[in-house]
Amino acid sequence: MTSGISRRSVLQAIGAGTALAATGTALTGCSGGGSTGADIGNKGKKLAPWPTHLPFNGPKPNLAPTKAGVQAAYLTYPQDLVRAVAERPGDGKKVTAVVMSYAAPPTPLAKNKLHQALNKALGVDLQLTIVPPDQYVAKLSTLMASGDLPDIISMNAGGYFLPNEARFALSQCADLTEHLSGDAVRKYPNIANIPTYSWEGMGRIQGKIYGIPIERPLPWIGMVCNRDQLESAGIWVPEVGGLKAADLTKGAKQLTGKGKWAFGAANTGEFGWLAHAANHGASNMWAVKDGAFSHTLESEELRAALEQMAAWHKDGLYRADALSIDGATSATDMENGKIAIKTDSVWLQDLARRTKDKFTADVARPYAPANGAEYHHWFGNGYFSYTALKKAPKARVELLLRVVDFMSAPFGSKEWELINFGVEGTHFERGPGGAPEPTELSLAGENTNTLAVKTIGAAPQVIYPYGFDGDTEVIKRHHAWQQDIVPTGIANPALGLRSATWSTKATTLDKLRADAINAVVTGKRPLSDWGGVVKEWRSKGGAKAAEELAKEYEAAG
Repeated sequence: MTSGISRRSVLQAIGAGTALAATGTALTGCSGGGSTGADIGNKGKKLAPWPTHLPFNGPKPNLAPTKAGVQAAYLTYPQDLVRAVAERPGDGKKVTAVVMSYAAPPTPLAKNKLHQALNKALGVDLQLTIVPPDQYVAKLSTLMASGDLPDIISMNAGGYFLPNEARFALSQCADLTEHLSGDAVRKYPNIANIPTYSWEGMGRIQGKIYGIPIERPLPWIGMVCNRDQLESAGIWVPEVGGLKAADLTKGAKQLTGKGKWAFGAANTGEFGWLAHAANHGASNMWAVKDGAFSHTLESEELRAALEQMAAWHKDGLYRADALSIDGATSATDMENGKIAIKTDSVWLQDLARRTKDKFTADVARPYAPANGAEYHHWFGNGYFSYTALKKAPKARVELLLRVVDFMSAPFGSKEWELINFGVEGTHFERGPGGAPEPTELSLAGENTNTLAVKTIGAAPQVIYPYGFDGDTEVIKRHHAWQQDIVPTGIANPALGLRSATWSTKATTLDKLRADAINAVVTGKRPLSDWGGVVKEWRSKGGAKAAEELAKEYEAAG
């Protein structure tokens, strides 16, 4: 078989986040705005109520979710799928959309049976402009400037944040407040199933709603691990704070040597700083005290985390050339048993499937740090991107919302199965227990990963083995990790707030942060210089952004 896309890519597309999650960009870039603050912010504006949350009344999960953020988990595929959309949403007319895809381009519509099936189910002629990640910002910027906009626009996808996104939305996108705010969303039940935290992460613009978020779970970054190796070194302790940092270091040294390392790292992710900063009690990017904002870079807890990471690097527990390899190489090292712990977005089912005959995949629980701090898990943004609609007459906007509502059909519905697996007998066959298993056609590239339609609309994610050789034990392990860490979770208080300075300076400030962390961890810059890093960061926009965020925070109540 000549495959245009791997089985791994298919699995990652069915609910997985993006590798950018490990860089911190998606967390810190969330407060997107325009080049001026007064015309995009919420201060002094009446805030539209968020859409009423109406959970989907579908198949009950085997392992229950919690209001705090633990996901629902299914050990088997639902046997009795339900209809989530009462009527075909479209009117036969053309609908255009621009979306981002990490996959190879799909086959053209005329030959693509999946695209044809989706169009038939939607009742529209869906025309897609599919753009690679590294070209996405440039493409959207060109579209914005041209005025020749598609009907549906995927915004801020995967951490690729547009500098003038909020001002663009105000000037050229439909105000969705009257359609979605409060009980108005009941007209679109699948959109109403999107949890409130996703809307809050997306944020309002001038107090109004300009998009529909693509949900991602709150439990986010974790120390994904080769549990067998940790057990062999005596450092597998499935209890938050049950392992002391000194004992972790001792065990990590046992796991390092002869081409193996305890900790994984690459040219993004800054040596797993997200997990280790949280482990040392640092605030989730920003902290608020008495109404004032400060960044985690300014905290003593981050310094303590950097001191620990630098010590590990000095002891050779990271590979010396980590900054010269990419994330894919680091992931391969993990799969091949060359590294034991890797800070990453937790998509445990995928790793477990790829390493089924090699080791037990799990998530290490936070250790007790040397600074004595209480661990806090950093919750994610709660969304991957959001969908904006081009300004249009009310009837047209309602049509587009029906299309997004269809694409947001939840797990356990016939629509979800079509969106995620395609047509039975063409794109998938039934495996054990009725679970869909991709055909050669799907694995070769005819799937919704290449079409990228799940950045138009998507259901809230659940924990599920997604067919194939589904492993129920890994589902239990993933759910257990969430149960342990969610009670410790804290959100980024800047989520959904608008800072004009941050929107234009975030990329520069994030690079400054990343370069400084890498330099300190590798010993090229002493930790004693960190005060200078903070001073530079503040002078280049950090201080101004903090002031703007504080005003927005006050306005948001």
